[in-house]
Amino acid sequence: MSDVIIACQTLSDELNLAMQQTGVRYPVIWVESDYHNDPNQLRAKLQREIDGLDGVHNVLFAYGCCGSGLVGLKATSANLIIPKTEDCISMVLSRPGEAFIRPKETYFLTKGWMEGSKSIFVEYEHALKRYGETRARRLFDVMLKHYRYFMLIDTGAYHVRGCLDKVQELAQNTGLQTVVAEGGLWFLKQLLTGPYEQDFCVIPKGGTVDISHFGLAQAVPVRQAIQGGV
Repeated sequence: MSDVIIACQTLSDELNLAMQQTGVRYPVIWVESDYHNDPNQLRAKLQREIDGLDGVHNVLFAYGCCGSGLVGLKATSANLIIPKTEDCISMVLSRPGEAFIRPKETYFLTKGWMEGSKSIFVEYEHALKRYGETRARRLFDVMLKHYRYFMLIDTGAYHVRGCLDKVQELAQNTGLQTVVAEGGLWFLKQLLTGPYEQDFCVIPKGGTVDISHFGLAQAVPVRQAIQGGV
């Protein structure tokens, strides 16, 4: 076994389609989206997965920096290859060669995020059952006071229509507007196929992920890390 993918469950639709389109079929270790709620828990979970690997050359991460949840990871068993993105949302909204500017006042959604066990939809239903409609709306008015839009990202990996009605219903209940934005899979495809010259940080075996790796400098020359068997 040469390469393994560690991926957030929220990207399952997108990563599965990217593998189908590229023909790359590395084993995938799926990690539950709930770990995103605490960067320290996410880091600890990912480190356990890295430490448990054997006979692997590269670990490909379908993650971004994710609230610094990946900062501090140690490449104990293999080289680590990580997209230089803020998070999964940045990954599916980025364009090749363009800097991603996150729209302000926007709450981002994909099918994968909507299906999470602690998604905003689950939280709203829980609030309705516990407090009733009037108080639930007041709570969400406070929670979403800095937002104006729900943005559903059309990554091409699922039917947007099946999600849009649900988003619009929550938007109506919380006073936000709904917009649909075009996303894409190019970042995930490049994660699968390379090259890793510009948009990825490469941490050689024995190294540690630093915040500077997400945009300031390459960890090591790419060919040395990927081909040289560091």
